[in-house]
Amino acid sequence: MSPSDCARVVDLLADYLEQRLPADVRMELDRHLDRCPACLKQVQTYRSTVSLLRSLGDDDLPSELRSSLRAFLDRGSTN
Repeated sequence: MSPSDCARVVDLLADYLEQRLPADVRMELDRHLDRCPACLKQVQTYRSTVSLLRSLGDDDLPSELRSSLRAFLDRGSTN
């Protein structure tokens, strides 16, 4: 895989997982993930992190950490 293909996966990761990509782009990323274990691992890690954060109640995290994490995730979804 070329570094540019992997960079594109990273750029589109949040939209990919939230199913906000056009079908042709999603299929292209699916094909890439079938051939690239490093990107597949990144997708799995991101998915697990988001799932863990969603499972935490608002009272489970200090407010500063919660705000920082939300800002981080928001930045990832706009890239």
